[in-house]
Amino acid sequence: MTKLKTMNEIVYSLFFIAGLISGLLGGMLGIGGCVITVPFLYYLFHYYGPYQNKIMQIAVCTSLAAAIITSAVSTYIQIRRKAIQGMIIKWMMPALLIGCVGGAILAHHTASSVLRTIFGFMAVLMGSYFFFPRLPQLHIASSPNPTISIFALGIGVLSSLLGLGGGSIIFPILLGYHVPIKNASATSSAATFISTVIGTISFLFISWGIVANPRAVGYIDIPSWILISIGSILTAPLGVKWSHTLDVHLIKRIFGACLFLIGAAMLFL
Repeated sequence: MTKLKTMNEIVYSLFFIAGLISGLLGGMLGIGGCVITVPFLYYLFHYYGPYQNKIMQIAVCTSLAAAIITSAVSTYIQIRRKAIQGMIIKWMMPALLIGCVGGAILAHHTASSVLRTIFGFMAVLMGSYFFFPRLPQLHIASSPNPTISIFALGIGVLSSLLGLGGGSIIFPILLGYHVPIKNASATSSAATFISTVIGTISFLFISWGIVANPRAVGYIDIPSWILISIGSILTAPLGVKWSHTLDVHLIKRIFGACLFLIGAAMLFL
């Protein structure tokens, strides 16, 4: 009994630490923090329990639910700083809605191992792009325009499918439209908030009553959701502050290194 209690305390502490890290990165890069929490929850649930099936789906949905808090805090602060470009959000909203719902349905019917592989591949690919400065930069358009809604559809799908496609892809796409990096981070936070809310609600409708565990509501693991959310609330404001003060190239390298290492772990460990 004592060993079990100690193990639970360690696991719950790790949930909280993951929340601190995801909040910091989410606030700084406008990514919601799912790139940290999805692989973390996947491996913890895989080796520690308490779930045997749909582990990746639970990791994704729980991360999306926690990212609502992180992105909401970041978005609120960015609104006060007047850094969000509202017209971009208006263009993206309808496509994000359709994509997030479709991604949740697709994730529900995809094997957990397949989702893990796709997540790892996408993270390595994107991490490499941002970490190495000599790789060609995206040049989609000279300024934002309604064509961004096309990308928003795919972003919505990946957001719910992997918990990765929100800010992690919105951010580089906005840079491809030559949005200044500070505004790209801020607008990405707002779009991430929208996609996490839609994705979480979609998952709850699809998975309600499926997971036979009292600690879960649909695909959301309640203890980890609470602790990750609390941790992210504490550090998201600091991350937003850093996003307005750190060097642009340093932000890109941090972003890329995190994605690459996490993706490699999901593919090979």
